[in-house]
Amino acid sequence: MRHRFTTALAAVLVAALATTGCGSSSDSDSKASGGGGSTPAPLKAGGDFLFCTDVPYPPAEYLEGSKFVGYEVDIANEVGKRLGVTATFQKTGFDGIIAALMTKKCDGIISSMNSTDERKKQVDFVDYMSVGQSLLVPTAMSGKVATLDDLAGKTVAVEVGTTLKDALDAFNDKTDGDKLVIKTFPDNGAAAAAVQGGDVDALFIDSPIASDFVKKQPDIFAYGGSPIDPLPVGIAIRKDDTDLSAAVQKAIDGMYSDGTMKKILDKWSASDFMLEGK
Repeated sequence: MRHRFTTALAAVLVAALATTGCGSSSDSDSKASGGGGSTPAPLKAGGDFLFCTDVPYPPAEYLEGSKFVGYEVDIANEVGKRLGVTATFQKTGFDGIIAALMTKKCDGIISSMNSTDERKKQVDFVDYMSVGQSLLVPTAMSGKVATLDDLAGKTVAVEVGTTLKDALDAFNDKTDGDKLVIKTFPDNGAAAAAVQGGDVDALFIDSPIASDFVKKQPDIFAYGGSPIDPLPVGIAIRKDDTDLSAAVQKAIDGMYSDGTMKKILDKWSASDFMLEGK
């Protein structure tokens, strides 16, 4: 999946809690299921938990005016509340998002990021969803495309810096037939516009994002086959911040056990992507 980068001073910060105002460390202590206890370092009780996130990526995260919204925003807000802090967000390009975290431009990443083995060499992950990938095609190609094999020799759009791009490269490396013509875009909005305009034949994209395009513009976009290769998606945290990782894990576990995660994802028609066994 996805991205990040800019300085904190230039970023848009939003404090948007899912249900109530900012929690305090005592609020967090009072959470019977999944409360984070005392606020973990490097966060400060009553302070901010600054997330790097790449927008727009609806319905996961996008802007309504200057306000960050989406299911990952709601998840981050709830995690912040349980840790006794306020979730805030910094718009960051996906191809530089891990570097932003490592240089302490933010405290964590929430941006539809697959927790891959390669990324785990740099950061730790707390998984909260499992998401497959889909092909988004023009309605005129509905029923004509089911797999990447059907797009051999054709142009496929993908967001730069993502595991989706890696998957397309891997397909080309393995195929004995015509290769995909891969065209990268800075974000999925630009890539979808290229599909709509006929500049590319398909867009390879995370399934919840494909679903949002089809739902909102069914006269323009259709699915190209069924979702493939579900992968875990997680909040990325610096390896040195072990207390924070543990607290976020406890918060996510609590959100699953008390039904909060399902409630959030139901709101965004994304509950199909909940982790199994939670």
